[in-house]
Amino acid sequence: GINSLKTNNEFYKNTFSLPGSLKWNNYVAAWKEGVGAYYLNSILVTGISVIAILLVSTMTAYLITRFEFKCKKIIIAFLIGGMFVSPQTAIIPLYNLLHGMRLYNTYFSMIIPIVAFRLSFSFFMLYPAFKEFPKELEEAAELDGANKLQQFKHIILPSIKTIVTLNIILSITGSLSAFEPPYVITGGTFGTATYFVMMNSLAHEKGKIGLAAAMAVVLMGLIFIVTIFQHVSGGSFGDRCGYSGTEQE
Repeated sequence: GINSLKTNNEFYKNTFSLPGSLKWNNYVAAWKEGVGAYYLNSILVTGISVIAILLVSTMTAYLITRFEFKCKKIIIAFLIGGMFVSPQTAIIPLYNLLHGMRLYNTYFSMIIPIVAFRLSFSFFMLYPAFKEFPKELEEAAELDGANKLQQFKHIILPSIKTIVTLNIILSITGSLSAFEPPYVITGGTFGTATYFVMMNSLAHEKGKIGLAAAMAVVLMGLIFIVTIFQHVSGGSFGDRCGYSGTEQE
């Protein structure tokens, strides 16, 4: 944050010193560089990615813990094993795959990798919560006429809202910090705010360190706002779903 208010000379003289005077022109310069478009790309990609991650991981964890079918253990091992795949090692095959599917240089070419790489971790977090959830509550709701979807929406999700909220925050953070997809798969055409920060951080000869620092502050501010919002709204999540998570007949 301090470096975003420094001149280029102040930064190279002493990275950890306070600025001689507060200079907000780095934020103005960032806007003139077209940072608004990068920011909108980040919001769009992150929003779609997080929704997709949450829907797929919660439904997958629910289906696996509630129904018996063949090869279930293999599917669980496959899903959890995805956490051991590094995005850096898979980026070239992913590039070839998306290029062959004619999705190269599109928003989907950023969203699909983010969802794919975050899905395993999301499932890993949710699986124990779904597995340990008392089935007696579901059986009681079924006797009251609630179908499987209503049980999932009004009983299970509100009861594990802490894990779901943490999952959302981590998914947002992971999506916003993703750098490889916009750099390798889109060539920067559909670059995100993270791409903008990294490219300007590497442009030492152009003197854009302060500009990159200013954008980094804005990006961290977005993550901070999302975290605070989730913390404040988390307490009423169950009430909005129509179930407090503690009451049972």
